[in-house]
Amino acid sequence: MSPNRSRYAALGDFLLAQNSNEFVMTLVEIEKLVGSLPSEARTSQFWANAKGYHQARRNQWLKAGYKAYFLPQNDAVRFVLSTDDALPARTNWTSDELRACVDAYHQLWLAERQGVHIDKSRLRREVLEKALSNRRDGAYEYRMQNISAVLDELGMEPVTGYLPRRNVGRHKVQLIQLINEFWERLSKPELPTSDPQSLETRIASAKARNRQGSPPPGGSKEPLRVRREVFSFERDPEVVAWVLSAADGVCEICDLPAPFVRSDGAPYLEVHHVRTLAEGGPDQCDNAVAVCPNCHRRLHHGDRRDRLRHIVVQKVARLRNYPALSRVNGSDEAVLE
Repeated sequence: MSPNRSRYAALGDFLLAQNSNEFVMTLVEIEKLVGSLPSEARTSQFWANAKGYHQARRNQWLKAGYKAYFLPQNDAVRFVLSTDDALPARTNWTSDELRACVDAYHQLWLAERQGVHIDKSRLRREVLEKALSNRRDGAYEYRMQNISAVLDELGMEPVTGYLPRRNVGRHKVQLIQLINEFWERLSKPELPTSDPQSLETRIASAKARNRQGSPPPGGSKEPLRVRREVFSFERDPEVVAWVLSAADGVCEICDLPAPFVRSDGAPYLEVHHVRTLAEGGPDQCDNAVAVCPNCHRRLHHGDRRDRLRHIVVQKVARLRNYPALSRVNGSDEAVLE
């Protein structure tokens, strides 16, 4: 660590790389970034947002655009993106910044396969000085781990030392296009996969190459069946039934009737957890809405899904705005039929 770098700087680097408006980190998770925390970390004063007091620590979340709130019942801290105009703006990554990161990663990837050593620290400093002058070390490291995740989903081996971080965000399509360019994959067809996340990434890659009027691909006449072990959450049928009854056949987001009637005569709606179970949301009626398939997909995959989630919480009186907790294995993606 540099003598002028706060021990809490790793937390600031992590926060700068986040895309969420709010989320919760346990103290144990924070300690993995910054090291052992003092006993005072279990007090609200330690995480107060006052300026001019312990700035080396508090600047880490304030300069990242967040305010911190201690949750004693969870032994955790809630970070909420601030609307304070005095805080510096969080800027989106530019195309040049993303290109510089992919270029650096490609150099490391080639060197590793050729058995040539490249000083990662020196390469990082060069990229930060030339192309990422407004970014910190942690933002670069996080983006390199994002590139590892995309490579892995495309079926390629990531660089050793950069474990995949899959919360890539809105820049994923740009990263895919840059990877295809640097790895000369522009004419290479994507391979079939049974993994949903890898499939989505490979579809995005294939779509970027396809042109109107191109011949259809051959596909697979007899696709392989793959046995996969997956984790899922138990769902309370009483909650699902109550939410569907309360909606009375009308989508609670767009206010349109269910798009069709099921074989049993009931209107077809899907029950969605506003704060997903994978984010620590509860399986309760104050965290669930009945929605049409179109709105359900928007909540999961829309480019403004965080804003839509907040709109839903404000629109439906029974809902509570639960914060996001640490992710665990599992998925809220299954459609109830």
